[in-house]
Amino acid sequence: MPSLSSRFSVLKTRPRSVVLLPDHRFFVRSVPVSRDVEAGTEREQIELALEAMAPFPLSQLYWGYWTKAGCERALVFAAYKKRFTADATEDWAEAEWVAPRFGALLASEAPAPATTWILRSDEGLTALHFGDESGVPTRVTSVELSDEATETQISAAREHLIKTCGGSRSVEDIDELEVDPGQPGDDALDIRHGAAKAELSLDRAQRLDVRDQDELSARRRARVRDTWAWRTVVAALVVLLLSALGEATLFGLELWQKGRRARVAAQTPIVNEIETAERLASRIEELRTQRLRPFEMIALVDQPRPESIVFLETRAIGLYTMEIEAETDNQADVNVYINALQQLAGTESVESLGLNARGARATLTLRVNFSPDAFDTAAPPPPEEAMPPPASEEEVSV
Repeated sequence: MPSLSSRFSVLKTRPRSVVLLPDHRFFVRSVPVSRDVEAGTEREQIELALEAMAPFPLSQLYWGYWTKAGCERALVFAAYKKRFTADATEDWAEAEWVAPRFGALLASEAPAPATTWILRSDEGLTALHFGDESGVPTRVTSVELSDEATETQISAAREHLIKTCGGSRSVEDIDELEVDPGQPGDDALDIRHGAAKAELSLDRAQRLDVRDQDELSARRRARVRDTWAWRTVVAALVVLLLSALGEATLFGLELWQKGRRARVAAQTPIVNEIETAERLASRIEELRTQRLRPFEMIALVDQPRPESIVFLETRAIGLYTMEIEAETDNQADVNVYINALQQLAGTESVESLGLNARGARATLTLRVNFSPDAFDTAAPPPPEEAMPPPASEEEVSV
């Protein structure tokens, strides 16, 4: 996975580097490792094994190891510090990883048992023999070659290494090995040999690193601190970028709102004129078509009226409602009249608002609701010359 620094090139710091040491300068052994808790950590067991087999104390050795989960042995390699000059170790302090060259192959997927890898470099040849299914080499042997070595000498050295390993059913030659340390923020080393690719995490790579473990622990803490600092910087930049985008968006919205308000202000007078004209047209149409028809209402309610009921007053309420005040000397005709009005075509409902009886004479109030099609309110008014003179209040009220 690419680091954040590779996406923001302006934030890149000094590139990381690795140092691959010549394999022939290290002696390599396979030592047993117990998974019992009482035996101590695997590193403590390896330190005891090195003290037993090495002619020098651990403080005078560059050493590392490799093992895998479930494997009961570890591959240990060490070299006397005086075999490396001050000039050779000058770049180690700034390197991300310092290990023998064959250590880069240990992170790759292990081959089938009885397979030998032959790693070729400018310094010589190294054979890694996998004798079991643990994935950890059972034997690692190196031979140094001079710069003037011929192909015949190289072939002879190769055959010697294969015979030394013994029991090889398959031999794979590795002529190219590349280790990409990545960029600041990366958590793994990318390893390629031929078409094969592998990743070695920095925590696991520390096992193979030959430098002092206290120094490596300090580097690991610094790496964690720098990683979080790097993430904080990038997160802050992302927040600033989002804030800038938010401000730009708000500025754009404000410009859009100003333009919209300007368009609305420019169109408001036109819209007001249109609305005024529409209201006037609606009012004119209402005055032309929707008129009170009090005489038509009286004519309708008068049709089923019994002779005993006499209208005292009629009032038109709205376009389709009329109130009637009447009196009668036969109260039985009131219900007959109400039923007749309800059956009358053009009426929707009849409500009795009151009935007051004084002796043989009774006064009643009715409200009659007409349907819109009881009379044609949309019909044009009669010609002015043919219209009868306005009725007096006494003529409207019977």
